[in-house]
Amino acid sequence: MGKKNQILVVDDSKFNRTSFANILKNDYEILEAENGKDALWVLGKNKDTIALVILDLVMPVMDGFGFLEVVGKMEEYRYIPIIVSTTDDNEENEKRCLELGAWDFLSKTFHPDIINFRVKNAIDKSKVRELEYDALTDVYTQQKFSQATREMLDNGKGKKFAYIHFDVERFKIINSFYGSKEGDRLISKVGQVVRETMECYEKECTYGRITGDIFGICLEFEDVKELSDLVEKMQNQIKRFFVLYYLETTAGIYVIEDNSMELSAIYENANLVAQKCKGQYLFHEAFYTKEMGEKVLREQAIMDTMDAALQDEQFIVYFQPKYELKKYSPSGAEALVRWQKKDGTIVPPSEFIPLFERNGFIIKLDCYVWEKVCQFIRKELDAGRTPEPISVNVSRVHLYNPKFLETLVDLVEKYKISPKYLNLELTESAFFDNVRLMQNAVKYLHKAGFTVFMDDFGSGYSSLNILKDIDLDVIKIDMKFLSKGGEEKGMKILEAVITMAKSLHMPVIAEGVEEKQQVQMLKRLGCHYIQGYYFARPMPQEKYCELIIKKDE
Repeated sequence: MGKKNQILVVDDSKFNRTSFANILKNDYEILEAENGKDALWVLGKNKDTIALVILDLVMPVMDGFGFLEVVGKMEEYRYIPIIVSTTDDNEENEKRCLELGAWDFLSKTFHPDIINFRVKNAIDKSKVRELEYDALTDVYTQQKFSQATREMLDNGKGKKFAYIHFDVERFKIINSFYGSKEGDRLISKVGQVVRETMECYEKECTYGRITGDIFGICLEFEDVKELSDLVEKMQNQIKRFFVLYYLETTAGIYVIEDNSMELSAIYENANLVAQKCKGQYLFHEAFYTKEMGEKVLREQAIMDTMDAALQDEQFIVYFQPKYELKKYSPSGAEALVRWQKKDGTIVPPSEFIPLFERNGFIIKLDCYVWEKVCQFIRKELDAGRTPEPISVNVSRVHLYNPKFLETLVDLVEKYKISPKYLNLELTESAFFDNVRLMQNAVKYLHKAGFTVFMDDFGSGYSSLNILKDIDLDVIKIDMKFLSKGGEEKGMKILEAVITMAKSLHMPVIAEGVEEKQQVQMLKRLGCHYIQGYYFARPMPQEKYCELIIKKDE
């Protein structure tokens, strides 16, 4: 980047351009443009070296107001000061120029000292602003935000303050899949919402961009409901900007116990509670508690080792057989994952799967499992056996990846196996995020030859709409559906679901079957397949091979 030593003079009068040039040429290189349109071209070519623009208002082609409107919408010009040169004292024009982002005004009396002072002051202010304000979002930089927050807290004796850690959920995934330009657009809009919301806040506050997609807000408040309402307002505004992909923001709120606390401790407490919101679908903001801090520390220990564990293949694929009810015989399986550490310790999926879904690591883990299953199927085919289909889980996080469909197709092609051997299980909640997207995804997968299950059928509120709108192949229902105290109603609903599925020519798999009475009931209701501890727990690949070989004997 070159030194900013150029001044662009925009005026349709050659006399005016020359007059400004004669005054400033000893300290700056002068660039000229006859109208706003030409000025935009010159500015685009020299945006890294232009220190200031002197702008006339009345010009042909594009006047000064039009130039200000265009430049005001372009982030890369945010810190280039624009001084409007005028021949009259028109309050309406002055007001409009200021609204459009003008920094100052010059009278065309061409007084050298006044012009030099105003130009120098504007450039000096722009340099300070570049240090204090984030270029992409126009909110405080981390350093300036911390400084302003410290001063506010130190001077706020007797006042209650809270700190809000505000960020975009799974931003790294969005940035990776849609590109840095879309990521910058997203962050810019989030910053705009934060800035405009807090500018209207009537109590003391500071706000800034901490790093990446993370924004910090420190504010005086009286009632915690104020904080929740403020967060909800920002979240709703941000959602309206982005409709092409599923977007959520999270907010961790820490009520500052002592205004003299170290800022690092305040930030950390709010960050800890923000992590609790990741991957949640009923709430996206929460207040700090000490219990949360302890839990996040445990989760951090998992995250510190997850990459090495994947590289060392500590994640082991287990198979839980599905049984065909007519003959009580194995009929394929679901691939599940266990984490077996080097010392032999098994980490249950309930401890790491929800965390991996929140931090995006589930994408790597899913792909790892898919590949292991494809390797197993290839091995069975090479041994001369015809394997029953194995179903794999597809996390909702994959919806962020526009290439996930291609990944599945490339995988079966890599191992030269038919897609009919690899079934795909998506949880019902995944279909709620973007029905149109899922319709297209399922059509693509069907065209490629895959079978698609809806897992956890009935756990949401729009199950029937999904069956109506999306052409699924199999539904799975968990026996937890028959909750204690509601078994009779649950059984009637289960019977209705199975009857409906039959009419739609959709097989039903009941999972979580643990009791003989459940097996008998499901058989009586006409359920097709069952999966659960009653017949078999998840087992290593070797045990599953023994099971299917014994079945074929």
